[in-house]
Amino acid sequence: MPQSSETTTAPSVSVALALLAGGNAERAAEMLRSLLRANSQDAEAWHAMACVARAGGDAQSAVGLAGRAIHITPEPHFHITLGLALLALGHVEPARAAVHVAVLGTPRDPRAHQAMAEILEAQGRLVDAGQALRNALRLRPLEAARHLELAAFLARHGQTAEALQISENAVALAPQDIFTQNQHALLLERAGRTAQAEPYFAAVATALPHDAAALANYGAALFATGAFDQARSVLLESAARNPNAAETRSNLGLVLMALGALPQAEQELGAACRLRPVDARLAVNYGTVLADLGRREEAETMFRHSMTSAASEQDKARATFNLGTLLLAEGHFQEGWKRFEARKQILPAGRTENLPSWDGQPQQAPVLLYAEQGLGDTVQFLRYVLPAASRAPVILAVPESLQALVSATAYARQTGVTVLPAGAKAREYGAVAACSLLSLPHVLGLAMPLSWQTVCDPASLAGAEQKTDDAALKVGLCWSGNPDYRFDRRRSLAPDGLMPLAEVEGVTFQSLQKQGEAPSFPILPLPEGDMLVTARVMAGLDVVITVDTVIVHLAGMMGKPVWLLNRFGGDWRWEKGSTAIGADGQPHNLWYPSLRVFGQSEPREGASPWQQPVEAVTQALRALVRESAGRRLLRQKTPL
Repeated sequence: MPQSSETTTAPSVSVALALLAGGNAERAAEMLRSLLRANSQDAEAWHAMACVARAGGDAQSAVGLAGRAIHITPEPHFHITLGLALLALGHVEPARAAVHVAVLGTPRDPRAHQAMAEILEAQGRLVDAGQALRNALRLRPLEAARHLELAAFLARHGQTAEALQISENAVALAPQDIFTQNQHALLLERAGRTAQAEPYFAAVATALPHDAAALANYGAALFATGAFDQARSVLLESAARNPNAAETRSNLGLVLMALGALPQAEQELGAACRLRPVDARLAVNYGTVLADLGRREEAETMFRHSMTSAASEQDKARATFNLGTLLLAEGHFQEGWKRFEARKQILPAGRTENLPSWDGQPQQAPVLLYAEQGLGDTVQFLRYVLPAASRAPVILAVPESLQALVSATAYARQTGVTVLPAGAKAREYGAVAACSLLSLPHVLGLAMPLSWQTVCDPASLAGAEQKTDDAALKVGLCWSGNPDYRFDRRRSLAPDGLMPLAEVEGVTFQSLQKQGEAPSFPILPLPEGDMLVTARVMAGLDVVITVDTVIVHLAGMMGKPVWLLNRFGGDWRWEKGSTAIGADGQPHNLWYPSLRVFGQSEPREGASPWQQPVEAVTQALRALVRESAGRRLLRQKTPL
């Protein structure tokens, strides 16, 4: 260990320590042995040999060598090296005693306080350890390393907010230091702020372009920001440099999944699993891509094994939740709803107002039913409000953009249902328990999907645009969802990907898209407003063509003919478990009878997988135009 400022080291020992700091331990040891052959009483040389032994992981030798140095000259900083070597051997109290000598001997040496903090932390004396680190920082307030050491300690013990503040001080003191930037980025990542860590990881990767770990961190940060193409490039480079890095291979697999390259994602996630077969998190990731590829039996095996393995509670919850969605996709609803409840352990809590959970039993006091996830999920699970209201009075809380729509449906008119006004508290309305809308099938014990009911008749929507007998067919289009959704690249398509529809004669198009650029063919814009405004526009349409967003749920709830452009490995509610063959011999969705699904036939990235379903929708639209024209002609020929 380098000496403190209170001692003087022979030049040759300083050179040896510099060699050690530069990674050349062998040359440093050779130089020190030469010094000791010339002078066996050179305490600094013996101490430097102890530092070499510690750097090589030989703590036992380091103890003996440091003891020899202390026997010759009991310098305080020799006791630091002795104490840390004893700590490495598990002799915590002797280590504390040794470093205590250094603290007393050189109270202004920050390294003594730093070493004492490390020992006190090992003893579980966290308050004292934190104080020791603050003492070191007070002595060297302009050294970025002191800030980083305290920040790392605080982060290890859950004080993330303060850790980040102190780490920011380190960055301000050493803005060009790569180690400081990397440590700050790691803290940001640990705090769940990976997107904010991206520029710091980028700086490290730029400075160390051949370092696999630096590239891996940068690639993971790019993934978090949604820069998937750049993330793939960086992670491929990292994996090429270190193909045995399981974390890198897993992150690369997740990026490929987001891009839609599922076969390549399966290869990377499978490789990560084989590199670290006991890691449940990697196993769950692999099971997810297997499920998306349709290899559901293998995926189920992965999930069930992870649920029972020696994994963290978070990883077990992920495995259970993913198993739930797989079971729902297969139509095994009873167990599926039960496993689906695990989402509460891994997703942000809903609007429970800290009320106890309702178990579905009849009661006289009101129950808060709250929306938990996206708008589409809310619309789909609103159907369970009616059976819930038969067991208890309901206070229904939905996102503000859905409030007017819900108030115009049969749900709001049902006896015992009150739609909670925006900003109001369910407790003010007497609620004594709470339940997520998505938990209702489980707590109500309803094994099969609740059948669609007419709760939102398009003709009953006040101010709705009425359908006319014009020759042109009116078609609503929605081509993309929320871009913040990790897998939005797979479910959305560029607006001009719908260009084949524009070649169908006898059609006028209405946008149902709230964001993004419009297609280059003529289309009416969607008026500003909430979901009720969209529903009123939809009431005047003949058919809705959409990707997997809230629009498909809204059209389905209204009973409007809706054609879903579905990605390969799509959502569980559009899979075979939610499909039945009707009397006409055609598949019908159990949630929305008016739905037709046009799915991608193969898992590829980019625009090409959409060509086949868009072409199928185009042909269906032509057929609908012909059918509509035939009906008009028949009406014209039928005498009054």
